[in-house]
Amino acid sequence: MDYRRANRTYLYMILSTLGLVLAMSLWYANGGPTVSILANNILSEGVVLIPALAAVFYSGEKLSVMIPFHKIRIKTVLLVILYVIMLFPMVTFVNAVSMIFVENTVSAISGDVLKMPMWVMILSIGILGPLVEEIVFRGVILQSYQRTGRIVGSILLSSVLFGMMHMNFNQFAYGAVMGIMLALLYEATGTITASFLAHATFNTIEVVMMYANNSALDEAATIAENYIGASGLDTIYYVYLFVAAAIFTVGAILILRLIATIEGRIEFLESIPGRSRFGLELITLPLIIAMVISISYMYLYTLL
Repeated sequence: MDYRRANRTYLYMILSTLGLVLAMSLWYANGGPTVSILANNILSEGVVLIPALAAVFYSGEKLSVMIPFHKIRIKTVLLVILYVIMLFPMVTFVNAVSMIFVENTVSAISGDVLKMPMWVMILSIGILGPLVEEIVFRGVILQSYQRTGRIVGSILLSSVLFGMMHMNFNQFAYGAVMGIMLALLYEATGTITASFLAHATFNTIEVVMMYANNSALDEAATIAENYIGASGLDTIYYVYLFVAAAIFTVGAILILRLIATIEGRIEFLESIPGRSRFGLELITLPLIIAMVISISYMYLYTLL
């Protein structure tokens, strides 16, 4: 499948997502019963997955080519989990910076999440979401872009689109960053099995943390604020996050290189920085339309 079709497919995903939002709004406006967050998640992933699979089937491509699931070594599995843990400080820092401007979207829905059993949310947010999103973004879209030979551009653009698909600025910020790291993990292994495992691990940890009791952390923050002051605490907090993000991200990159060595792809991974073509040629009119719609919706979302 070529990049032009991938871009049209992304536009269909955005339009389908907005169609779902409109349908849900009309449902509630007409007195429809509340849809559970589980059902909402399934519908949200469905309107992303269906256009992607339809595009692959219509193009005549084999699913195994566009969605490369392959086995990875046990050592790689363990290193992928460690890789994800090392990325948490970076994601936390980006999330914290975005919260200066917009609200934390995950926190806003935490009440609905906690109404469901934890195992249900792990299956929905920790397994289903990552599976669909890896199939679509590290699978269909990234594979289509890479056929142009623009590896750097493919990684960056597919990651930006991955962030935009969340349809809010908060998740866009850390979603795009996480998308780059997941794309690099794909490049280090040659399979979305690894990126799915990383994505699922990340989301599952977030779900478990959401259910964990944070009262002790809240109490500690209150005590620190009393002694240091709110502004001083904020400064120390952001400096700490930045330093931790820098150190742990370096560690994550070293782990990524080790994974690539184990999987026999270290030479390819090392060659990526030299493939400097950014890939502006990958951007077509349907993609521009999709991005404008997405950004406009995210802006309106912040005003609500």
